[in-house]
Amino acid sequence: MADPSINFLDDTRPPGPPGGGASDKRNWKVLIVDDEPDVHSLTKLLLRNFNYRKRGLNFLSAYSATEARDVMRDNTDIALVLLDVVMETEHAGLALVDFIRTDLNNKSTQIVIRTGQPGQAPPLTVVSNHGINDYKEKTELTQQTMILTVVKALRLYEEFLPSYIAAAKFANLAERAKAGADDRELLRSLRHELEGSDDGAARPAAVAEPADPRLAALTDREREVLKWVSQGDSNKAIAIRLGVQEVTVKAHLRQIFTKMQVFNRTQAASLALRLLERDVETPIR
Repeated sequence: MADPSINFLDDTRPPGPPGGGASDKRNWKVLIVDDEPDVHSLTKLLLRNFNYRKRGLNFLSAYSATEARDVMRDNTDIALVLLDVVMETEHAGLALVDFIRTDLNNKSTQIVIRTGQPGQAPPLTVVSNHGINDYKEKTELTQQTMILTVVKALRLYEEFLPSYIAAAKFANLAERAKAGADDRELLRSLRHELEGSDDGAARPAAVAEPADPRLAALTDREREVLKWVSQGDSNKAIAIRLGVQEVTVKAHLRQIFTKMQVFNRTQAASLALRLLERDVETPIR
């Protein structure tokens, strides 16, 4: 129950689609998903003067998991979801998490569970079995804890986003690779992706060998494995493509991680993107 000493802001639901309304595009997008209007009002009140990296917050509102699905489909740049568990059903919130992580394949948006009924969603079970980043009980969300929770979420969003974008950029080139495009053609396409360019202007040819020693140290087969990893293929799928055993792919990956000084597939893909982008970068004049 809300503290009666707190005066809620007027939060009548506006007409039009959920989460509608004018906003500053420079701000962080935060989606509040809760079937209690007072929770929306209190959240906005507690965070009314919030600022992180000189950017405020744009609040989107959904009063059910169903509404939240539409908002998530229409807004791919939501940084944080503050989510109730019990809404239309006892586990509507958890089903929404699975929709975001699996159906939308959105791994970057930070999801913080806020529940007033912790018995319906025990923390260890929820965090272990779903793609949730944090878990809070509504009774413990003072202004200070709310601010700390949001800052932590935005930092994680910032840190994860470059790797997420890197994987997406590589994935966009999957069809070209399957069609037999060579490395230089793929690099030019990657350049177009990074610049958002649709024109057919000629690009300078990529150098025969990447200048960075972390890529130069890879064998041709290791580069091929890295290319398919970057496009989201599993070890089994790569093994089938290359006509080798899955254990061989794993051995190549160990070598790739060692040579590139990374610890997992996402880091390898992200680093490769940055290095390849630099190698085809045209000088600024």
